[in-house]
Amino acid sequence: MTMPPIPIQTSKAFTTRLWLAALAMFLLLLVVLLRLLDLQVLHYQKFRQLAHNNHVALVPVNPPRGLILADHGEVLAQNQPTFAVELTRDQVPNWDDTLQRLQKLLQLSDQEMEHFSRLADSKADFEPVVLKAQLTPAQVAALAVRSPQFPGVRVVAISHRNYPYGSLFAHVVGYVGPISAKDLAQHQSDNYRGRDYIGKSGLEKYYERQLRGSLGYEVKQINAEGVQVGTLAEQPPIIGDNLVTHLRLRVQEAAANALESKGYRGAVVALDPQTGAVLAMVSSPSFDANWFIDGISNARWQSLLQNPGHPLVDRVNNGLYPPGSCAKPFYALQAIQSGVISPTFHTYCPGNYQLGGHTYWDWNRAGFGETGVTKSLAWSVDVFYYKLAVKMGIELQDQTLWRFGFGHPTHIDLPGKQAGLVPTPQWKKAHLHTPWYTGDSVILGIGQGYLLVTPLQLARAVSALANGGKLVQPQIAKEWVDPATGKRTPIPFAKPVDLHLDPQALHAVHLGMEACVNGGTCRSVAIPGITIAGKTGTAQVPIGYRNGKTLYDNDSLFIGWAPVENPQIAIAVVVENGGHNAWQALPVAKATLTAFFQQGQEDPSTQKSASPLP
Repeated sequence: MTMPPIPIQTSKAFTTRLWLAALAMFLLLLVVLLRLLDLQVLHYQKFRQLAHNNHVALVPVNPPRGLILADHGEVLAQNQPTFAVELTRDQVPNWDDTLQRLQKLLQLSDQEMEHFSRLADSKADFEPVVLKAQLTPAQVAALAVRSPQFPGVRVVAISHRNYPYGSLFAHVVGYVGPISAKDLAQHQSDNYRGRDYIGKSGLEKYYERQLRGSLGYEVKQINAEGVQVGTLAEQPPIIGDNLVTHLRLRVQEAAANALESKGYRGAVVALDPQTGAVLAMVSSPSFDANWFIDGISNARWQSLLQNPGHPLVDRVNNGLYPPGSCAKPFYALQAIQSGVISPTFHTYCPGNYQLGGHTYWDWNRAGFGETGVTKSLAWSVDVFYYKLAVKMGIELQDQTLWRFGFGHPTHIDLPGKQAGLVPTPQWKKAHLHTPWYTGDSVILGIGQGYLLVTPLQLARAVSALANGGKLVQPQIAKEWVDPATGKRTPIPFAKPVDLHLDPQALHAVHLGMEACVNGGTCRSVAIPGITIAGKTGTAQVPIGYRNGKTLYDNDSLFIGWAPVENPQIAIAVVVENGGHNAWQALPVAKATLTAFFQQGQEDPSTQKSASPLP
């Protein structure tokens, strides 16, 4: 029996379906081949890295931060090994519950938790954030045995910054704190991690790059559960260089104690007048730099903000004060050098000066009689400088002040500087909308009026008087020391500006300032066996209002150097609101100078001048 023939239409339909199936299989095979090409050729490195990351982890290793030391080797900023607990938000399944359990386990206060929450909110979710540093052994053990209960929580070994002298060097050395997004934008971000510390102020901030060093890394082998089981490779970090400064611990302590023991608000800065090396830099009151390392608590922050002494203000660099009679030596020198007066010029002081119907009183209303340059500086005779101001005129007065560095920021290796204010007729017209009067020049002639300077500017200016006319640039840093090799690299001083001071004019000012210490207004600064040149200053400053009237108090100032003929130290002291006589800067200056020369005398901060000082 023969089969009936297959219809032609059925045969064609079968062939079509066969070809369609073959085409579908070919397309599927092509997709597979293209995917293999993509995985194995085009994106080989990417997927190889992803596969590699399934069993290894790249762990950054922080470099130990460089130390900061005083000139004689005392450590001002150091590192202490400690343990910290950190959290990474995107690895913590239940954030709030985890924080509550950690607070109970570690016995953290509500203030500590609030501070951590603010810090964590400022970070990206993938960045680890330190909850608590300096864990006790008991806290480390408690976290270790409960680690499976806290995913995304790790105990890490860190190098914790510490300032052994607390508040003594807080303004000059500064402090470190947790790094922020703003900090990362200003520095090389690949050299930092989310939990790193970075310099926030002082030398710590100014020399951040050298103190920081460079990150290292370790390639860790991990198992399927994410537990590290070995180290495959490592690149050691580069340790930050140690910074040796010119600061003298003994001098810094003496200056700070002289201020703090009496509760004075003020500043002391001491320089080597030949080079500009900063020997001491004290701002009082101060604060404990250790408070800021892990982020300051709200309670401590509020205590600093509400302190009427404003301890966060660096008075040396940013405090603005009328210099009072401390401006007189500079006017006298410029007047002689410009030919306005001669070194032998004399004038009579009756106790007041009359100008345009207004009476300008001398601080000694009985008057000083016939007065020359030496006597005018030794006894700070106001009438002499009232008359000199009129002779000089505002243009020469301003030139004098600018010449000695006032009115411009003083370059120093610290962040943030104030320029102060040297008033001009143009400034007064623009800001006060009134013309400059001769009476303004008269007041400016005794360092009052609109004139504002910083203690650092005063120390720099008096250094120029001491060293013969070189305007030095203050510098705190002395040298870098490589901790690995011990190699020392000195940090050179900037070239001083030659003021081209006339020797005759300079000699006249030297005689007056030495006479001021030997028997004038600052005689209580004298130290047996040490020649000292100095000048007192009393500056009237507004302190408030009552019954529609402005209330005033007096700042007490001193500038000087020693020894006179071979100057080794120049100093500027400001004590705020010293009262009518304003003698307070003198014992502070003497304590500082005594410490420098290691005299071992009885604490001079208890001494007091018997006469009112301008």
